[in-house]
Amino acid sequence: MLKSHSKWPVMAVALFVLLTVSQIGVAADEPPIKLFINPNPSPEFKADIWVDKGQGATYYPGDPIDVYYKSTKDSYVYILNIDAANRSRWLLPSQWFPNNYVRANRTYVLPNMQVESPSGTEYLIIFSSTEPLSLPYLEESLRSGKETSFIEGEANIVLGAIQAKIRIAPQRNWVSSNTYFYVGGGYAIPVPQPPAPVLPPAPRYAAINVSTSPSKARVFLDGVERGTSPILMKDVPLGTHEVTVILPGYYTYTRKFEVNHVQTYYVSTTLKRIQ
Repeated sequence: MLKSHSKWPVMAVALFVLLTVSQIGVAADEPPIKLFINPNPSPEFKADIWVDKGQGATYYPGDPIDVYYKSTKDSYVYILNIDAANRSRWLLPSQWFPNNYVRANRTYVLPNMQVESPSGTEYLIIFSSTEPLSLPYLEESLRSGKETSFIEGEANIVLGAIQAKIRIAPQRNWVSSNTYFYVGGGYAIPVPQPPAPVLPPAPRYAAINVSTSPSKARVFLDGVERGTSPILMKDVPLGTHEVTVILPGYYTYTRKFEVNHVQTYYVSTTLKRIQ
């Protein structure tokens, strides 16, 4: 469940790697199931456990994660990890940190951990006792000396055995608490996208309205016949243009001008008859 990055035990820290858990559709401020509850309604002291991003935070495979814990009394601390596959394992004490005795009101950490699969919700449960506890599966876990060893049986069975065992101890001598977090199924790998094509600027067009007296004259724009007058020629690009008007028996009319704005330009002329 947790895998160490270091071969050396460190005082007040144990180096492990957390199994991942992917994000599921639950509120980040409320665990989807209720875990072990201390039956003592008025404990004489308190134990806390939390992760660096806070309860209900989301982690992803490969993310580092630190687990912090503290007791308000000098005590022996035991930390159980339950992953999304309903597997459990003791993190503390462990082969990497066999000394689980802590001083009151000091914060300790299991650092340098890394999130791995399976996906789901992962829990951390802490037990703090003023006297050493003989908890189920603990000796087997320590003897195995393996980072990948799990407690046989589903988490609810394991918790039931622990609860039955710990109730034998005087309730004033111990407390428990838990926290949880989510881990996504993995970072999305961005798919390279082809660069967007560079499009030329949209053309801007004007219009030329040509009217003549008499009408029915042939109208040419830049040498291309467009129809007879009166006529509205649309989609005329900006720039220099030439309008030519031809009517048999009349002099040809030609006008060159600049079309500088998107608007309608008006060309109106009275054709002169040939004598």
